[in-house]
Amino acid sequence: MNEDRDLLKKYGRNTPYTVPEGYFEHFADRLMERLPEKEAVPEPPVSTWSRIKPWVYMAAMFCGILFSLRIVVGGDTPADSTSGETISGIPIEDIEPIMDRTLMDDYTLYQYLTEADFDITNHE
Repeated sequence: MNEDRDLLKKYGRNTPYTVPEGYFEHFADRLMERLPEKEAVPEPPVSTWSRIKPWVYMAAMFCGILFSLRIVVGGDTPADSTSGETISGIPIEDIEPIMDRTLMDDYTLYQYLTEADFDITNHE
């Protein structure tokens, strides 16, 4: 701290550097005059493929993700109730007569049909 006070007493607060009068008033104009002219470079034409390429890549990425998830999770989905088939793939028309002949409730019959290894559609 004392050193700073000693330097301040010795040299004062005045800066020894000066700038000529009006130097910064026209500085930008003089600088622009000294710079070389820049050649105008025409922009290359943009093709249609260059415009849609990111969208195509993004669509392909989402298809790949969905395909990968379908493989990892499993591709088997139960059939719709409007398609006329149960989960085991047996038409409802064949199941209803079987249910009438047996004394099983619906849950037990469906459980049996999904676990059965043989084809029951070839009945009388």
